[in-house]
This record gives sequence, C-alpha cells and structure tokens, in this order.
Amino acid sequence: MTHSPDSSKAHSDNTLDDVPSGGRVLGFLVAFFAVMIAGLFALPTPTEESQVAAGDGDSADGSFAILGVRAFDGEKMLTEVDLLVTAGRIAAVGPGLEIPEGVARIDGAGQTVMPGLIDAHVHSWGSARSDAVRFGVTTMLDHFTGLDEVTAARQDREAGGATDRSDLFSAGTLATVEGGHGTQYGVAVDTVDSVEEVPEWVAARIAEGSDWIKIVVEPGWREGINTLDMERVSALIREAHARDVLAVVHVSRLDDALAVTELGADGLVHVWRDRIPTAAEVEVFKASGIFVIPTLVVAEGMADPSPSMAMAEGEWGTRLSDAQRAGLNQRFPAEAALPMDVPKESVRLLYEAGVPILAGSDAPNPATAMGLSQHRELALLVESGLSPLAALVAGTRTPAVAFKLGGPARGTLEVGAIADLVLVDGDPSLDIAATRRLTDVFKAGRRINLAASASTAEEIVAAAPEETLLSDFEDGLKTRYGFGWGETTDSIRGGASVATLTVTDGALVVTGEIKAGAMFPWAGAVVFPGPGAMEPVDLSARSELRFRVRGDGRTYTAMLFSGDMTGIPPTRTFSADGEWQTVVFALDSFNRADPSTVRGVAFTAGNPSGSFRFELDDVEIR
Repeated sequence: MTHSPDSSKAHSDNTLDDVPSGGRVLGFLVAFFAVMIAGLFALPTPTEESQVAAGDGDSADGSFAILGVRAFDGEKMLTEVDLLVTAGRIAAVGPGLEIPEGVARIDGAGQTVMPGLIDAHVHSWGSARSDAVRFGVTTMLDHFTGLDEVTAARQDREAGGATDRSDLFSAGTLATVEGGHGTQYGVAVDTVDSVEEVPEWVAARIAEGSDWIKIVVEPGWREGINTLDMERVSALIREAHARDVLAVVHVSRLDDALAVTELGADGLVHVWRDRIPTAAEVEVFKASGIFVIPTLVVAEGMADPSPSMAMAEGEWGTRLSDAQRAGLNQRFPAEAALPMDVPKESVRLLYEAGVPILAGSDAPNPATAMGLSQHRELALLVESGLSPLAALVAGTRTPAVAFKLGGPARGTLEVGAIADLVLVDGDPSLDIAATRRLTDVFKAGRRINLAASASTAEEIVAAAPEETLLSDFEDGLKTRYGFGWGETTDSIRGGASVATLTVTDGALVVTGEIKAGAMFPWAGAVVFPGPGAMEPVDLSARSELRFRVRGDGRTYTAMLFSGDMTGIPPTRTFSADGEWQTVVFALDSFNRADPSTVRGVAFTAGNPSGSFRFELDDVEIR
C-alpha cells in the first residue's frame, strides 16, 4: 500500500537499545526460535559426575594434592605449601605434607591456589551457573530470579555431590511495589503494597526457599517510577531479622543508602552514584556494621565497556559461551552513562573506614558476562583503593561470612572446607590480573572443563534477491521474496503475551496483549527474507531497513536476526502514533548484526503490560 508524501512524518532514526529476547512463530516455526534463545535461557540439565572429567591431578572420588604451591587461604598468602583434598573437601594445608599413596598430584610451582571466587551479586538463569564456574566463580549470590532456579539450586546444594555448575544462593523474589524496579521484566512479582502485608510477604519468600530478603529502594532509574517508602522498608528489615535472615537493599542514591542503614539493613547491593559521602556519613556506615557490594563493573559498562570487551579477547574469549558473549555485546542507553569518580571514591572511603566490601558483578547486565566480569570487578576494586590482597578477600571469604553461607565452609582453605579451588599462574596478591591466568578450576574436588561449547556448523546462505521491497500487503501476507510473515510471542519462554496478524486496506495490522509472566515479554510480527524460516540470506549489499508505521502511541521494537542466532538479537526502538510515518534504520546501527546472514526481522511490543495495536506497510530492506 502506498501513501502520498504529505501523509508521512519526518524520518525517524531512534538510538535506544532495548533487551527483548527471541520469539515464537506459530506451529513449526517455534523450533527456530528455540534454537536461537537456547544459549541464554534454556535451563541446563544436571550432568552426571562422570561428565566432570577426571584427568591428571584429580581422581574419581575428588581426591588429589597440589604440591609446592603458593596459597591464598581467604585472608593471607602462604608460600610453598602443599594442599591435600580428600573426597571433595580440604584435608590439610601446610609445608611438606605426607601425601597418601595413590593420590593424584599436581605440581604447583609458580602458581597460586585460592578458594573459588564468590560473586556476591548476580541474576542467574539459563546457563549462568555453568558459564560462571569456567571462570573460577564457584559460588554465586543471586538477588532476583525465578522460583524454579531457586529450587534447583537448593536441591543441588542439599544433594552435596560434585556438579559442573556454580553453587547458587538466592533472595528469590525481590521486595518492590507495583510499577517499581523489578517489575519491568515481565515476571509476575508479588509486590509489597502496604505495611500490613509485610509479615505474610516475608514468610512467603522464606517458604519458597529465599536465603535472604532483597529490598528495592529505587526512585530514579526512569521517570515516574514507584518505589517502597521507608515505613515499608523498615517493616521488611524488622520482619527479616525476626525470622533470622538478612535484609539487603538495592540503592542508587547516597541519601537512600544512609536512610536504610539507619533502619538496620545488613547490606547495600550497589554503591550510590550521585555524590561522594562526607566523613560523618562514612562514619554512619562504619558504625552500623553494614556491608557494601559496589558492583562497579556494571556501572563502568554503562560508561565504557571497552575494558570488559578487552578481557574477552585471546584465550579467554574461546571460553565464552554464546550467552556470555551476547551479554558483553549488549549496551545500556547512552544516557545511563555516568562518571566513575563518585562510586570509586566512595568505595575507597568505605574501605579505609573498615566497611566490609564484597565483590559482585551484577551480571548478566549489558556489557557483563557471568564469571568473566567478576575478574574485572576485582580489578576495579583495586583501582578504587583496595590492595590486591584485599580484593581477593572481597571475592572469597568476605561474601561467605557476610551472607552466613555456613557449612561446609566456602571462601577459605581451612580443613573441612568444600574443595572449590582456583589455580592461577603468578601471585594475584601482588597483581590482581593474575586471577585471569586460570590454569585449573575444581568444584568439590572435581576438575572443571574450561572449554566453551562448540560453535554451530556452517550452513548455506541464499543469495540476495534483486527485489528490495519485502511486503506492501496488497496481496495479504505474501512477500515479494523470502518465506513470509508469522506471529511471535514470549510463550516459548513460558510467557502469556499474544499477537494476531491481519491485513486491512493494504496494511498489516498487528494487535495483541503484553502479559506478565516472562523475563522479557514481547509479542508482534516477524518476517523471514530467506528461503525458509530463519534460513539466512546475504543482504550485505543492502544498507537500511525501511518501513511505514502508525499505531496507538506505544514504543515498539525492531529486532534483526542474523549470524549464528545465539544470544539476544540487536534491537532498535521506534514510536507509532496515529499518523503514518516512515522509519529508517541503518543496518549497521543494529549492534552485532551480520547483514551477510539476515534471518528475520521482528516488530514487537514489550513492557508495559496491556493491549497494543500498530500497522505496518511498505517493509523494505534496501
């Protein structure tokens, strides 16, 4: 369908990147999207112990010895000692140990053995636990995830056997309000809407298996956001303590951090970014006994992701899964970037005052990767005034103590502790970058395979057609080339959103409803320019995606599927009001897209929940 020039609006080239994920097409198209998002969201199947391969230096029952090694024991560095592991537990540490006959031995000369790292702030799902352990993170503290993940993690811990995944402790569902931070992901969240609801709310979290209570005080991440008032925050802290669990609080402003500290919060799970505290304000934190997880790496990723990207090069890059690489390649909106001087100086002041500092990455936020980002966090703590030795403590013993992880002990090499171990070249107490020179990781005494999963096989890529116009909808849903149109919704990930496609007056009409229930809800239309659904076509000679749109005033997302179809597809956002407008996106503005293997283009609605309606016409890749 064509329109006269006077009916169009000005050219639109929006720049914000959203983070919807994957899609579903009716019937047989489901499988193609399932492959695309499997790297990020498919829950791993527990593996048999035999899959954690035993080789030189470990035995079938998780017993081995490391000889003549430098050892960081969670607090201090020991030189030239032996370490004996028996049945997945640390049996002895010291010089000249008598090693039982038949126990496998590792030459530790020039290396350092240390407890497995503890990432004190993650959000875990999908392959997160198996991705993190390959980078030496053997325990993760999760601050918001689904109940299924919490249940599976607890079952793994209680089973007590060796696995090829990090152990996970979690707050489960966070405490927020309707429309508050934590509700924007489409997951159904049990909000705290009154003080009277607090006891029942906390009891429900503990019954679900939450290991502590996570509270959100966030009035500023977007305009008009709702947040908990201090009366409810105080009630949540008191109720958590009455049930003998910790209460930690998400903050982004110093005044909020001070307020919740005075209410008795046990920990802050971010450091503020608005101003540097005065000496009197630092004393408030010191006197309270509160701990702080700064998550500097995610703040840095908002401003300058290049240090994290540099870590993904070389040998380490070969260990990255598709999910980890996808996370690193995502970007925050440009307006999220703030200078790092406030958080770094705040951390320095807190550390010098004796406030416990815990290392946590907040992965998998944009520009982060599970496991890998914890090593960048350690470096940022050093840049903020901690010694390398203090940074190691922040990434091992301190989180275990602060979160009362209990037996068997973690973050230490004491006798009886779980043998979650990292072996690195060099001395990380002198050079924190040595933690990146991993030579071995052991989970409960079993060696972890550090290799990432194999890449996808090569496939035939169709040549580009001469035609550039995909659809003008004069013949219904038929396309000038390619496989055609279909519906896509979040139901493939357990969501409930719906979409319907019809053609009216020579335009595609997309209607539906976004419903809570998926981590990233979406619904809309997808078109495949290749010969089959998700089959690639070479459009490298083309430069732009062009289409006409009008709608209900919502903001919508264009997703470009290309390449190996793993990770979150690159996106651009556009508005659709009541008048027809032409939207043009340069193909190279879809970050990480590969125009030589274009597989599909989706046009979707996302949050907030509710009904939507938009119309498309003259969809063209030229």
